[in-house]
Amino acid sequence: MGKMKRKGIFFTFISIVIVAVFLLVLTPQADITLQKDTQAVRTKINTIDNYIESIEDSYLTTALKSSTFKTMLSLAYYMNTTGKFMTNLDPAFSEIIINGTLNKVPVDSLTGKKIMDNNTLANWSLRIANVGKDTYNAETNITIINTSVTQTDPWRLTSILTVNISVKSSIADWKISKTIVATTSLEGLYDPYYLVNTVSMPSYGKRIRQSNVPFDKWNISQVRITLENSTYVYWKNTKAPSYLMRFVNNTNGSGCCGIESFVDPNRISPSDQRGSYIDYAFWSYEYGHPDNCTKLFNITNPATGGGIWDEFKYFKMDFSHLILYNVTSQDAVRNC
Repeated sequence: MGKMKRKGIFFTFISIVIVAVFLLVLTPQADITLQKDTQAVRTKINTIDNYIESIEDSYLTTALKSSTFKTMLSLAYYMNTTGKFMTNLDPAFSEIIINGTLNKVPVDSLTGKKIMDNNTLANWSLRIANVGKDTYNAETNITIINTSVTQTDPWRLTSILTVNISVKSSIADWKISKTIVATTSLEGLYDPYYLVNTVSMPSYGKRIRQSNVPFDKWNISQVRITLENSTYVYWKNTKAPSYLMRFVNNTNGSGCCGIESFVDPNRISPSDQRGSYIDYAFWSYEYGHPDNCTKLFNITNPATGGGIWDEFKYFKMDFSHLILYNVTSQDAVRNC
């Protein structure tokens, strides 16, 4: 019996040792596995964080900038088709840039130009969601709350987009409200003034191009070059309207962003009209009354052979612009 008891104690001891060995071997492995799982989750979270940051700082900014340019181009073409200025720019801009429609009609069908097709903010949002699904296995939803466009710079538009972004993955959910701001150059956009006001004649399509003439370097030669190149000029504190104001035919002048260009008499009919051939003054008919002809100057001078009528016959300026562009009496005579 004594031997049996000793054998029982021995086997019990062996059993305890075996269990202890298993515990010593297996428990650290469990800790390592847990650490690996935690690190994997952290990596996935950081990856999704970076993806969301890219949506906010890159993808949506690029989309807003691109869609803004195409929306303004579509609006100009639409106005050329109708021959009318917009009564309210903001809702038209918002509808086109989000959905590609105007009064719920596809704007491309109204203009005959394939511009907004697959280029709206709704299209961009869907492409971003597809990237999130294919690359990160995350469900992305971008809800557009509001869009608007404004100007604080004579040569650039500022567009603003407010969105709600939700991203759902296997490990977590993200919900964010964000305001995206993008600046878009006017370079290459059509001026609606010209398109609308020449709709009854061969269309005078003039795109925005910035003049590089310094304000103190103007003379008759630069006036000629500016007409030839169809460029635009910014002057501080003038009555010129901004680019956006031109869509609604507002000629009150812009405090920050007024730009102007010269009307080419070779591109209008009749070429000889009573008015200052500075675009906003010309089409507001500011000098149209016969009594105002004394305030206009023909940019030609037969007595000296100066001016630009050899190339741009009938081009005229009002006195204030004569001073701005440094056109002297050698190159100009009073209209009457």
